[in-house]
Amino acid sequence: MPAYLGPSPSALVALAIISLVHFVVTVALGIMLFTTLKSLVFNQTMIEGWEQDRHETIAERGGRDWWDVTGPDGEEYRFEKIEFPYDIGFFNNMNQAMGTSNVLWWFSPFASNPAVGKNERGAGWEWKENGFNRQTGMWPPPDPEKIRRATRQWPAGRRDFAAELREVGQSAEARKEAFRERQEADRRRKKAIVAELEEDEVDDDSGDGLDDVPYAADGASGWTNSDGERLRDYGVDEDAEEGLDDDVPLGELLRRRKAHHQTDEQ
Repeated sequence: MPAYLGPSPSALVALAIISLVHFVVTVALGIMLFTTLKSLVFNQTMIEGWEQDRHETIAERGGRDWWDVTGPDGEEYRFEKIEFPYDIGFFNNMNQAMGTSNVLWWFSPFASNPAVGKNERGAGWEWKENGFNRQTGMWPPPDPEKIRRATRQWPAGRRDFAAELREVGQSAEARKEAFRERQEADRRRKKAIVAELEEDEVDDDSGDGLDDVPYAADGASGWTNSDGERLRDYGVDEDAEEGLDDDVPLGELLRRRKAHHQTDEQ
């Protein structure tokens, strides 16, 4: 066929763009269709699926995350394997989702939606359970990490209520004196910290330049580059150079160090 009878280059470009968009939209709609059918068949939303996966992961670890877990009200929690209670069978699940037991209406786009019960009872308010658990209303299972976060107290919000109650009956002078004592304790604590930091600086300065030599990541002395790598990482035998000064007297080593510092100062 002659080329002039075929599509133009602009038509080919438009066809390629439309094909790419069609592929992306088809894949997205396919994923949505799969997740929707899965939710209808198992009567389980996406969030409930995530909760079930988390609970099964905790169960696979044997419930070790639940030891010493205490709620904010002081109640202790123990691990208990919980089954998803709202999967009551394929037909009943589809009946709840479609709002009718007539299978033909399931495929009709003109079928009505499930009706929500009135007076906070019925469909949409109460959900039938499969009875696999020891009692109803156990879903969703508690999250041990969420319970731990609930029991934690914000450090800046911690208050000594006992001390506050003791201060209620005190006079103004007594409260001022207690305040001055706290200030003095804070001042002494600050001075101790500053003195400790100054002592560390003196120790660093008295090292005679020895601390200028970086240390490796394993704590051994020796040269390292900015990435913490040593010569032995590149095949150099550092052990062969160790022990060369073992037989030199201590006085000779001190004399050499002093001469080295005098040379640096000049």
